[in-house]
Amino acid sequence: MAEKRTRTVCTGCHQRCGAVVYSEGNRIVRIEGDKNSPYSKGAFCGSGITQRYIHEDENRVIYPLKRVGKRGEGKWERISWDEALDLLESNTKRICQEYGPESVLVSQGTSRTSNDWGQRLKSTIGNPGWNLSPLHVCLIPNIMPHALTLGAGQMQGADVARAKTIVLWGINPISILSEVKAIQKNVDENGAKVIVVDPRFTDMANTADLFLQLRPGTDGALLLGIMHVIIEEGLYDADFIREWTYGFDELKEMLQEWTPEKTSEVTWVPAELIVEAARMMGGEKPTTIYPMLGPSCMHSNAVQSGRALTCLTVLLGPVDVPGGFVYIPGSGPVTDPELTLIPADYDFNAPYSKLIGKEDHPAFAAFGNSNVPYDTFEAVITQKPWPVKMIVFVANDALNCYEAPQKVAEALASPNLEFIAVKDFYLTPTAQMADLVLPSADWSERDTVDEEMFKGLIISSPRAVDPPGECWDDWKFYLEWGKRLNPELWPWKDEREMVLWRIKLYHGIELTWDEYVERAYIPTPAAQGALEFEKYKTGKLRPDGQPGFNTATGKLEFLCPVMPAFGYEPLPVYHEPKESPLSAPEVAKDYPLVLTAGFRLYSFFHSAWTNVPGQRELYPYPFALVHPTDAAKAGIVDGDWMEVSSPRGAIKAKAKVSYEIMEGVVALPRPGWRSACKELGLPGYDWEDVCINVLIPGGGDTTDPGFGTAPMRSTLCAIRKMEE
Repeated sequence: MAEKRTRTVCTGCHQRCGAVVYSEGNRIVRIEGDKNSPYSKGAFCGSGITQRYIHEDENRVIYPLKRVGKRGEGKWERISWDEALDLLESNTKRICQEYGPESVLVSQGTSRTSNDWGQRLKSTIGNPGWNLSPLHVCLIPNIMPHALTLGAGQMQGADVARAKTIVLWGINPISILSEVKAIQKNVDENGAKVIVVDPRFTDMANTADLFLQLRPGTDGALLLGIMHVIIEEGLYDADFIREWTYGFDELKEMLQEWTPEKTSEVTWVPAELIVEAARMMGGEKPTTIYPMLGPSCMHSNAVQSGRALTCLTVLLGPVDVPGGFVYIPGSGPVTDPELTLIPADYDFNAPYSKLIGKEDHPAFAAFGNSNVPYDTFEAVITQKPWPVKMIVFVANDALNCYEAPQKVAEALASPNLEFIAVKDFYLTPTAQMADLVLPSADWSERDTVDEEMFKGLIISSPRAVDPPGECWDDWKFYLEWGKRLNPELWPWKDEREMVLWRIKLYHGIELTWDEYVERAYIPTPAAQGALEFEKYKTGKLRPDGQPGFNTATGKLEFLCPVMPAFGYEPLPVYHEPKESPLSAPEVAKDYPLVLTAGFRLYSFFHSAWTNVPGQRELYPYPFALVHPTDAAKAGIVDGDWMEVSSPRGAIKAKAKVSYEIMEGVVALPRPGWRSACKELGLPGYDWEDVCINVLIPGGGDTTDPGFGTAPMRSTLCAIRKMEE
């Protein structure tokens, strides 16, 4: 049989690396990185290569399944897709009629293929927005400070390829191969300096010029201390600050108390390193800061820490220059009103918008466009502020995803929740509680991808093989479900028509399917814009075409007048984490160690793929990083099973005793090891036993005030040795 070569895109994470899949018939023979990809340039990780195994895995759900026993009993009946859609249609219409559309929720996890179509489906039901998603601990607490301070609705804008100083703040991009290659090339060829800020001694810290190891949750304080030194020593562009920023004098006054000595006391970073970092950032310019979820997405002080980080970005300006912070044209198209059916002026904080938790967390409603997760599961139980009767989980194992999964489990078991559907690859813990389980196609098996534009290019993503059984692409699922509810809003024949329509809508390019596939890397009008710099001087960052930035004042905002509307101070004020040795000394008596949970592992993405041999063999057991001093106090040696506990509960993990983590801190990685791997003879574990979120508080005053962000990376814990 002739071997077929398909160039496509991997969506195993958010990096969109180019992939070349070789297949015979419907069997994947091998997978390589696409050397012609202008983004990844041939880089490809082991996780992507294991797609071959996932495609053929006999444990996948490959047909629709209907529950026939009690909920959670594990008894299923195979049904057709027509029967499955009948169940979805009838329950959606019945519950909407009896209780209102706000009683039907569609929940997504880290969706990497169908963000905008999911929103269109929710608008079709009559309940616009994301409905239910982990955005409160994901991208949006990072994007919000960028939007309000910089006028940039984008995750980050670090130009690591051309910076003289690269600051990796709360991110270990060793698994983002394309970024690591760009950083290393800059270091080797141009002598760029690298600063790493992290509670863990990461791979990148090993070769960095400077490593700042801070107490989890004190990022905001460290940022203020660094800005104090930069201003005191005049390491900023006074002309740029005077002409293009707002609130500098107020910031300068606030920073007076944040001396290196005070900052050191709060953060545990030596004062001399704080000064050295400030001088390197302010002296070796352009400087670019590359943050991810670490500093501003998983803390009770998340948003203001993010604000402090963006204010440092401004202070190190000018911005939008090679090697600095770069504005990315065309970012954020997944909110286009014509596709999502959400009017551009729709106010998610208005009374007509039915979002649970918006009164207590208005920033999450405004920027996340979603119900607050913890409050939503509480609403299932209490039926207040209104009944929640139906949830459809798409690529979302809620029991391994959200803080306080004890509350999620209570909600899923509640008779108040009349219908649960899950669309996923496997019978996850959440799927086992469902009434209907639907099979999903993975990246090598589908023709679709969102977040498809890189460096001004659309990279096409045709399928390499057909999905097993009756697995459906999420786009097809939304299309067919949408047709059942309102066919006029879903006029497309199939997913390929949807892809071409979407490209025309977002990028103004009209293509046939063959053109889309054959051209592979398609320039967009934004391609030219991606090569331009200092766009704020020519009016290309504002809707009105005037010079400046798309902020309330038209300038970069140290003092942001919009922040008080969401319950925050206008300046980036530091607040101690709500559960820490300083803020909760009584709790710290029993739980003396700082817990940071959720750092990434190379072979997994979130809680997925612990059943895949090629990924599981690198990390066979759940584990936690413990400093040798803390381990010795507890009588723990490397490899011991230990209990990690918090005021919320306890889980087990194997001790990895290492100087990788600082003394006084325990670090737990992201996955839940939920699935057994029979090929390696390794067990799976119940979420109650190993899910890190069991330790994390949810709701009330434990979270970020305006956003509801859970402190997954800065709370308290204790450890003890477990008997074998």
